Amino acid sequence: KLTVRLKLIELNTDLDALANYGLAGLRRHRMARITRQAYDQGALLSYEDLALILTTSPATVRRDVQLLRQQGMFIMTRGTKQDMGPGLSHKTIILDLYFNGYTFSEIEQKTNHSESSVKRYLADFVQVASLYKQKFSHQQIRLIAKKSDRLVREYIQLYQTFAKQD
Repeated sequence: KLTVRLKLIELNTDLDALANYGLAGLRRHRMARITRQAYDQGALLSYEDLALILTTSPATVRRDVQLLRQQGMFIMTRGTKQDMGPGLSHKTIILDLYFNGYTFSEIEQKTNHSESSVKRYLADFVQVASLYKQKFSHQQIRLIAKKSDRLVREYIQLYQTFAKQD
């Protein structure tokens, strides 16, 4: 358990969300904000946590998270982090957006990650790519960079993809 401080009400942006998207849109807007705040403080909220905070049901939270994902937004929850499975990590997706010319602000908005997180992912990628370019093995890179084998493989694959385009 970790104690975090979440800002449920942000008057200006909440009023905009309510005016433009209605009550459901306001709930989704708040969900995106508080999950980002929790993540930035090193915590992950569950669907049950979100339901309690937003005074709704876990089923509604689940539907909202699915809808937001379909719209290209990441909502990082405890379940999302544990159930990422074999797909690309959110870090790789964020880097792909960066290398395709999106600004930090656009990436933040699209992925629900802070600028500091995006910069950290970019720095980690640069470290892995640099070690790979210097002919270190995957295992050596994993140990030096202190990253998972899966993330090292994804970063190397991303590096190779963009190296071919240059």
